[in-house]
Amino acid sequence: MTVRPVSLIIFFSVALAIFFSCGVPPKEYTYSNFLFGAQCNVKFQFIQEDRAKEIIDVLDLELTRLDSLLNYFSDKSLVSELNRNSRVKAPGDIIFLLTLSDSVSRLTDGLFDITIAPLLEIWGFYSGEPNIPDAAEIARAIDLVDYTKIRVVNDSIIIKPGMRVDFGGIAQGFAADRAADILRQNHVKSAIIDVGGEILAIGQSPEKRPWRVGIRNPRGKGVIETIDLQDSAVSTSGDYEKFFTIDNQRYPHIIDPHAGLPAKDFASVTVCADNAAFADAMSTAIAVMGVTRGIQFLDSLGIKGIIYHEHNDELERISNR
Repeated sequence: MTVRPVSLIIFFSVALAIFFSCGVPPKEYTYSNFLFGAQCNVKFQFIQEDRAKEIIDVLDLELTRLDSLLNYFSDKSLVSELNRNSRVKAPGDIIFLLTLSDSVSRLTDGLFDITIAPLLEIWGFYSGEPNIPDAAEIARAIDLVDYTKIRVVNDSIIIKPGMRVDFGGIAQGFAADRAADILRQNHVKSAIIDVGGEILAIGQSPEKRPWRVGIRNPRGKGVIETIDLQDSAVSTSGDYEKFFTIDNQRYPHIIDPHAGLPAKDFASVTVCADNAAFADAMSTAIAVMGVTRGIQFLDSLGIKGIIYHEHNDELERISNR
């Protein structure tokens, strides 16, 4: 199955637009939809209403297309076809996403791995029925988790039979980046993009200052702190997003691909980066690394990170910059 990307070009005359809109303050326009298993919201400032509506249409077409390709739970998606047949033809942007995923996997020594699906399944995160698998089940699932076994041949993605790919740890960030591409190509100078909590800011807010983004309190209600964003992205992974509790033990959906066990040494991990896909994947990997190794790793890359974790039954904050 080959799905061709929609054109991202809206034909217009830049010179005439600038001439007729000179001195007119921009208006705020919004796009909202439920995609990638979460709420997707885009707000941007623009002067011309007709063109703003065209931009919204292009955003909808592109984000809906990506969701239809990457949706793990849709039988008709490209990912499901790959998992059924162990081979699928893919458009160039999905090949690029696969390459980006591979790069993050290598950078993190495999702690980010898009072939994690067999482990998520045995722990019950797909079915919604919590399960603590035994050691033998975990070992069998780990045998099917190995990003190095994914191959790209021309325009085809090939995996080992029995393996399954899930882009859930990077797809929302990738979608935010694609939305940003569309806005920038159409000369949008101020925007905030939120795809399931993966946030990307373009320029400054309408108040002419950096966009202010809240980090959720992982053990309570509301926002625990805020950070400023300008032409950058932020991702937060939390153990409160998808989890189950058995015998007072919290089991989050972020799983260590090496050990086959849910990550424990974190409550939330926030990573700031130039693009949302990288931040999305990195926040997952850092959650698996835990506090000490995670902060040291971010330091080595020169990337800002904030980790909240429980210490002596209290929430403790660790950051590197």
